[in-house]
Amino acid sequence: MRRAVHLFWKVILPVLIFGAVGWYFYDKLHRLDWATLHFRPAWLAGSAVLYVLAQGVWGLFSVILLRDQGGTVSWATGLRAYFVSQFGKYLPGKVWVIVLRVGMLGNIGLTKTAVSITAMYEAMTAMAAGALVGVLLLPLLAAEQASIQGTSLWWVAPFALSPVGLVGLNRFVNRINRWRKGADAAQLPRVKLHMVLVGLAIAAVGWALLGLSLWMCVAGLHDGEWALTGDRYLRLTAVNSLAYIVGFLAVMMPAGGGVREIAMQSLLTLELALTMPVEAAGPLAAVAAIVLRLIWTAGELLTAGALYHLAPAGPAAEAPNV
Repeated sequence: MRRAVHLFWKVILPVLIFGAVGWYFYDKLHRLDWATLHFRPAWLAGSAVLYVLAQGVWGLFSVILLRDQGGTVSWATGLRAYFVSQFGKYLPGKVWVIVLRVGMLGNIGLTKTAVSITAMYEAMTAMAAGALVGVLLLPLLAAEQASIQGTSLWWVAPFALSPVGLVGLNRFVNRINRWRKGADAAQLPRVKLHMVLVGLAIAAVGWALLGLSLWMCVAGLHDGEWALTGDRYLRLTAVNSLAYIVGFLAVMMPAGGGVREIAMQSLLTLELALTMPVEAAGPLAAVAAIVLRLIWTAGELLTAGALYHLAPAGPAAEAPNV
């Protein structure tokens, strides 16, 4: 029975979802007037660069956490491990990001548990910041988009507070451990509350960059009126944040594949419909969601490859005593 459930969760369900998503986007793209698309590679490349910068901001926070735990890790080494380990998210369950991070940072003076905990806090803090950004910007969405407010707050808001809850859970477990085994009992590595609050602020910068990346992607696909106004930028930041979080929560799907794109396409359609007929907005939003995934993945792959070959794998070796 357990094997059957595991097979359904890891294989059958993702395949069914990918099939449904594929049919959904086929239907949208089938209605697209391809003559209305005007690919502008420079804009799409700029969108990819902004994504890499956003990921770099989150990666810097992971290095800050490692150093706070006493790890001997340079910025280059930490970013190398961060970007390469991100490809673990393309495997079901999200846990492979942590496995890869631990494997790449085994020589920085920290235990595997400490590296694992910092990786978990970094990921949860970044996603919580995205949830907070999405919730705070919800009132700025168009009337049709704002209809999601009542159904989203109940799951987004608690998720946004999850890193703070992890701090409390960490302290609770350590206290229970001391109570059961005495004052000398082994303690889990602690991430302090102020570090989480700093991380939320840092991660919010990344989400701001991703909102701009989404705007550049759409601007790179058509030559209609698509000026970067303050209201549009904030709405796109909210759209991207909410779609990204929905994909992250779809733990059975590698990298939220398909789920994030449907959420993106649905919300982006309503944004595009403010300036064009909805019949044209839907297919364009579908193309944007797919292209965004492709250029973001390409940017991530190129950056990870460059860092893997150019950045140091660990602390510099000490010169031998003569």
